[in-house]
Amino acid sequence: MTFKISALSPRANVLDDLKEIVCGMPGARITVHAGGADVLSEVLQAERPDLVFVDVPGPDGQDMKRVEQVLLSHPLTWLVVLSPDRSADFLMHAMRAGVREVLAVPLDSTQVLQAIQRMQAHQANLGREGGRSGLVLAMMPSKGGAGATFLATNLAYALSKHGKRVAVLDLNLYFGDAAIYLSDGLAVSNVVELANKSCQMDATLLASSMIKVSDSLFVLAAPESPEHVRDVSVADIQKIIELARATYDFVVLDIGKTLDPLTIKALDMADRIDLVLQLNLPCVRAAKRMVYVFRDLGYANDKLHLVVNRNEKGGDISLADVEKTCALKVTQTIPNSHAPVSASINQGRPLVALAPRDPVALALDAWAETLDPTPQQKTGGWFSGLRGKSS
Repeated sequence: MTFKISALSPRANVLDDLKEIVCGMPGARITVHAGGADVLSEVLQAERPDLVFVDVPGPDGQDMKRVEQVLLSHPLTWLVVLSPDRSADFLMHAMRAGVREVLAVPLDSTQVLQAIQRMQAHQANLGREGGRSGLVLAMMPSKGGAGATFLATNLAYALSKHGKRVAVLDLNLYFGDAAIYLSDGLAVSNVVELANKSCQMDATLLASSMIKVSDSLFVLAAPESPEHVRDVSVADIQKIIELARATYDFVVLDIGKTLDPLTIKALDMADRIDLVLQLNLPCVRAAKRMVYVFRDLGYANDKLHLVVNRNEKGGDISLADVEKTCALKVTQTIPNSHAPVSASINQGRPLVALAPRDPVALALDAWAETLDPTPQQKTGGWFSGLRGKSS
């Protein structure tokens, strides 16, 4: 199988060494470029390599900043940095930027070949697991208290009632509590612990790290304590989402309101972003700013969706006002039903299961049907839940 490698270095001897090491590998095609991180974006656009080596020859932090910025736009790139800098700070910066590996210069041919082999093994693993490709939904609040976690978890439950395998990934790493919306079960692991096992990470490890809510719904919890969150790299988040996409029909990302490299990586990988707001001025203003940020990140309008939670007619702010302010259509409205929703949250039970005839539950079920228009299984849906309660 042919695979493409791009090598970027301002040093001719480094490019010569890479060509010599790679040329004997079956199927390998390498192109070299006299430059570094400054030409990375251009090379990725033109060549779309399976793997790219980038030489960062000195301690100048600008090169790593360029690499980080480019990887935000090319999150699936398998990028290996070549550098004489082996300091802990440099390695941490590289991993957080989404770099897969850092190899020492002068180059060791064995290490270079092993890095290439790890890339090939990763692609082969995705190929085995990637016969399916799930839809990744990112749920994000415009402002704290908008109700994004409730909607993320309860929509995931509604999707699972359609007979789909659904994963919820709690990527609000500092303050996430998605798991308690669906289950009182203890988390055997969490995002941070899974990220720390990135070298062994596969679909089996991912599944064993999750809370099993039902036969078709699983939750990867955020950590109880944020003390090790800084150890999580962009590459770790990318790998977790890639594995979930390859294993589940739907992957729901519960994302906090802070935009950092980890969050942006998750948003880049999402097929759609649902921005949750309520009909009050602070929420609408925050949503407007967030939509502008999304557009600056290059997200197309068809990826962005406004979701109005606790929608009530006759207020000071209308849906038309929201659409005009944000220059984006409202694609989903969820009615206000305070008592049943509060009961659902306090009991840790999905609203569709607790009160299937409630207007919010019906709206969530209808939303799930728009995302998965296939007929529900006979054991799913609110009718069977109602029947189950009376038997």
